[in-house]
Amino acid sequence: MFPIFLLIFVFFNNTCCWGNNMENLLFDPVKDERYTLDNGLVVLLKQSKRLPLVSIQTWVKVGSIYEDDKNNGISHFLEHLVFKGTKKYSLEQISKTLEKYGAILNAGTSKEFTMYFTDIPKEGLNDALDVLAQLVFEATFPEEELERERNVVIEEIKRFEDNPGNVLYESFNNLLFKDSPYKRRILGTQEVIRNLSRDEIIKYYKKFYQPKNMILSICGDFEIKEVKNLIKQKFGSYNSDKQTNQLLTLDESSKGEIFEIKKHKVQHTYFLCGFLGPKIDEKHQYTGDVLSIILGEGISSRLYKILREEKMLVYEIDSGFYTQLGPSVFYISGVCERKNLEKVISEVKSILNELKEKGPNSEEIEKAKRIITTRWYLNNETMHSKASSLAWWEMFKSLEELNKYLENINKVSSNDIKEFLNIYYKSLISFALVP
Repeated sequence: MFPIFLLIFVFFNNTCCWGNNMENLLFDPVKDERYTLDNGLVVLLKQSKRLPLVSIQTWVKVGSIYEDDKNNGISHFLEHLVFKGTKKYSLEQISKTLEKYGAILNAGTSKEFTMYFTDIPKEGLNDALDVLAQLVFEATFPEEELERERNVVIEEIKRFEDNPGNVLYESFNNLLFKDSPYKRRILGTQEVIRNLSRDEIIKYYKKFYQPKNMILSICGDFEIKEVKNLIKQKFGSYNSDKQTNQLLTLDESSKGEIFEIKKHKVQHTYFLCGFLGPKIDEKHQYTGDVLSIILGEGISSRLYKILREEKMLVYEIDSGFYTQLGPSVFYISGVCERKNLEKVISEVKSILNELKEKGPNSEEIEKAKRIITTRWYLNNETMHSKASSLAWWEMFKSLEELNKYLENINKVSSNDIKEFLNIYYKSLISFALVP
């Protein structure tokens, strides 16, 4: 699926297309605004007067796929460090400035982007914009705070490596990606974080944290004229004076059947299996969303009915589809007893091969479409989720395609499912943690 915060119609009939209802457009070109400052910063504004709140988000197109082996983890480390002080605000002042409004201030790093946000009462709009601009343009990286946070991130990596779920995911990811930068972890390694210098961090910050490499997305209770003036005042004076468009090689070589097992401190066997799918600009992104629901969503899905109810081989089973700039990931995850693992993987292949040959029936497809549309609406209920959705689609697809998401979902057919599997499912890559 497209990012988790995006996905999910109160049950209208299947012929109702969300994108055709102008009042329900996630981005309404009549009411909402998209424009670009002279320095290249893209601004997205969506008014919502339901609550006296505003979600303000700054998205930077940088993450672990923009790193190399020598600095893997720097994007995430940098996300921590910008909060340690700016030219205008000290560490304590950053939080105090927004906490007096009862605001939430946080950030997150992915393989493809880093985002900073605050959800705040509308009275704090001016201060919120000021703080966010300072974080992404004026961080000072105090030496003492940098060293303190270095230890914090190293401890975070240690905890990550102790978590069975993380070990499972990273091991599976390492089997999928051998060539492209998707093989690198978001957190990086302890060794890299220990050795990153302050100069390297500042150089990386200046390279990527430029207006033309950012999106400012705001949703909530504000006045358009006022917020545009504030944006120009807070963000408009910074220049984009360096090349940030880094050419990435995201292609991944095809692989044969892979089945690996690793012992871990677990009571049951946890497994992940799957295959690489289309890149973000290729056909069948929407097909992958529908297929993942048919296979593994709920007790009426194929995997659940066959593997849990009929054959009683698993305790848990589900599937998912994750969109990336490069090859997407279609995965199936579950929990079973060690003695059943090989049988489970064999059954998964059998189910995939049957869909590959015959496709799903009409009832399965229609149910999947209703589930996706329901989630889409529910997941876009809050101001925060709307601002996030707008930013992600602006950064990686387009706002026009965002508004056509459900329309494109409703176009998916049984033949599309068969074609998707015949193109991308050549073999299954599987990894399991066993007791």
